[in-house]
Amino acid sequence: MSIPDIKQIMIGRIEELFASISGNSSDADCQFALKRYLMSNYSDLASLSFWIGCDANVFQRECVAAADLVDDAFFEIMREIEFEAPAYRPVYSTMNREQQFGSVVEGARL
Repeated sequence: MSIPDIKQIMIGRIEELFASISGNSSDADCQFALKRYLMSNYSDLASLSFWIGCDANVFQRECVAAADLVDDAFFEIMREIEFEAPAYRPVYSTMNREQQFGSVVEGARL
C-alpha cells in the first residue's frame, strides 16, 4: 500500500463517518460510528507511520485506549437515557390478603 492509497483510505473513512451519522441517527449509532472511525484512523496512521519510517506499534497500542475515549464522551448521554427509562413498578391490588389468596393457605385457616 502506497502513501497515496493510505491518503485515499483516510479520506474515504471521513466520508463514511459523516454518511453514517445523518440527522436521523441515534446516539448509539453515532457512538458506534465515531468509535469505528477512531479505531480505523489509528490503524491508517500506523500504516502511514510504517511508510514514513517511524514505529507503527505506538499507534496500534493506543488504538483501543483512544476508542475508549468515545465511550467516556458518550457516558453522560447514556446515563441520562438509563434514568429516562420508565422504572419498574410492582402491580398493587386493591384486594386484601383473604380476597387474593382465599381463607385457606396450605391447610391453615386465616
